[in-house]
Amino acid sequence: MKKTFKLQDLDCANCAAKMEQAIKKIDGVTDASISFMTQKLVLEAEDSRFEEILQAAAKACKKVEPDCTILLK
Repeated sequence: MKKTFKLQDLDCANCAAKMEQAIKKIDGVTDASISFMTQKLVLEAEDSRFEEILQAAAKACKKVEPDCTILLK
């Protein structure tokens, strides 16, 4: 499953790169990309565990950028 999420309060491109690398290391993630310019996360992960993986991605983002939030539609 591939979904795009808006990011709120992402402050720097370096943090975006660090978050992207952290998310890619999560078990079950096929691919992930974060665009600092558009403030978006594109997450591709296993369908059966998508919600669980999304929560892990949110935690990974908070470790790098405590103010950043993944906005769920």
